[in-house]
Amino acid sequence: MSALIVGTLARDIQEWIYNAAEILLYPVLIAALVCLVWVFVELGWLCYEIYLRIRFRDLEALEIRTLRARQAFIEGKPRKAYRYLQETRYSMVVARFLFDLIRNYQTQRLAVKPLKLLQEYEFYTVKRLERTRILVRVGPMLGLMGTLIPLAPALVGLAQGDTQQLADNLVLAFSVTVLGLLIGGIAFAVSIIRDRIYSQDISDLEYLLELLEGGGERLPAGGRPVARAQAEPRSAPAEPAGAETAELPLAALVSHPAPGDTVAAVADDAPDDDTPDDGDGVPLPLDDPDMSWYREDDPFASLGPVESPDDEARPHDDS
Repeated sequence: MSALIVGTLARDIQEWIYNAAEILLYPVLIAALVCLVWVFVELGWLCYEIYLRIRFRDLEALEIRTLRARQAFIEGKPRKAYRYLQETRYSMVVARFLFDLIRNYQTQRLAVKPLKLLQEYEFYTVKRLERTRILVRVGPMLGLMGTLIPLAPALVGLAQGDTQQLADNLVLAFSVTVLGLLIGGIAFAVSIIRDRIYSQDISDLEYLLELLEGGGERLPAGGRPVARAQAEPRSAPAEPAGAETAELPLAALVSHPAPGDTVAAVADDAPDDDTPDDGDGVPLPLDDPDMSWYREDDPFASLGPVESPDDEARPHDDS
């Protein structure tokens, strides 16, 4: 009697497990389709991010804009510095970081905030990578579940001689397997490439902050003798009146904005004659006359003062 009860209970448990697996089949199929759409969306974003870096990223242009922004801060012209910084937008990570950095300069003016922002964006890149890293594991897992669940009805059909049921379930099982492997493969490739480009973005931000907040001393030219001989007659730009404050954090050099003065308002102001923009709203090319240099010479030797002699004769109101 007890053996009969145990046998009946075992059959009931097996039936419950079989029914639960059949119930999970459709959620697994839906989740696999959602992950497939998700991974293709992430692949599209990756292609766009790669395009921005190939089209607009230039380390030397980043250096020049940052050094000019630092010089504008030292001369007491924060709005001009903001415009220089806003020209660096080859990456969504860099653009968002510079927006928060400018907002700190305009409002809170905390000396330690730039370093904290850099750490926050390191965590942001890790969070961004987690999307595809999850798909690397979830995709094959859904594929395996979608493979094993239809095998049970397929074996039942085989035992009953129903070849149509067997074929339908095997086709479904193998199809879900292919989808899971495709999701995992694309997600793995996206994660590897994004890991590299986000590491490069964080390195660029660290370099930008070092140029902007660090010493910023210019090194002597190290080009060919002819280039150095041509560079010797150049007179060094005059030290600004507030140069002794260069060692202070730039947040302490920025004047407090008027109420309602935001980053968008700054961008809408009438630009100066040497505003670093080509008029189309895209980063300046390297052949721009305001940013030209000799390749064999020090790339910063021709940077010169931020303002032209004509601008020095006119009063400025962007301090």
